[in-house]
Amino acid sequence: MEKINKKLPRGILIITILTTISGILLIMMSAYAFNLLLPLGGVYLMGPAFLLILGVASLLTAYGLYMGRNWSWKLLLVLSGFGAAGYLLNVVNGQFISIFGVLYNAIIIYYMYRPHVRKYYRIAYRKK
Repeated sequence: MEKINKKLPRGILIITILTTISGILLIMMSAYAFNLLLPLGGVYLMGPAFLLILGVASLLTAYGLYMGRNWSWKLLLVLSGFGAAGYLLNVVNGQFISIFGVLYNAIIIYYMYRPHVRKYYRIAYRKK
């Protein structure tokens, strides 16, 4: 499979770096929480397991974004959508600093729908 545009967009490179950092931090938080909650047993380990899944998904997404895989475009939209929803719940619960997380994820979603990014990942527009 050849790419239509071989040059990686600069915004994608920035998003790839940020997603990689996020994935590494999530895996580190998962390991710390796992070690902290291990003595408590079973149900308490669901949180660290979820962090680990998100961390691995973020690293896979970053790899796919850098390599120009169209599945990573879709996966990043899903992760950013869930991230924005989570931050929005935090804002509703009074943690107003989380508005920056909502804006960050909204900017990523907006950028991923830009025509040159869709072209790079071979994402076609649906005809009505």
